[in-house]
Amino acid sequence: MIRIKVLTEKKNPILKRTDLMLMVDHTAQPTPKTDDIIKKIAEKFKTSPEKVEVIYIFSQKGIARSRVKARIWKEKTPVKKVKKKEEVKREEPKELEEEMVEEKPEKEKAEMKKPEKVEDTKPGEEPEEKKEEPKGEEKK
Repeated sequence: MIRIKVLTEKKNPILKRTDLMLMVDHTAQPTPKTDDIIKKIAEKFKTSPEKVEVIYIFSQKGIARSRVKARIWKEKTPVKKVKKKEEVKREEPKELEEEMVEEKPEKEKAEMKKPEKVEDTKPGEEPEEKKEEPKGEEKK
């Protein structure tokens, strides 16, 4: 059996709603579902369930009581448009693939394919160093 006790009730005429803070006692039962609480609030305040919006339900530890924040609208509850997770997952990879796949210039591709020359040296021998000419001087 679910019993509801009103802790606070504030009328909000600008937004056309009533803000409620409730204590729900649910002895020998798990935390009630949102739909069950909406039905009980609608019965208690003599309104239709479509006008009731539950913001959150917090259960108290070790006690069969829950704290509920709810709103009763004078008109039908406003609908929030939320994308489903599946839709978001399907949209993101297409956009990311286009951004991530970039064609590299052919020079870079050719450089990547050419292996560097490795000089064969015997153990104990040092590799020969190439002598480079100074860059500032030109041959005449």
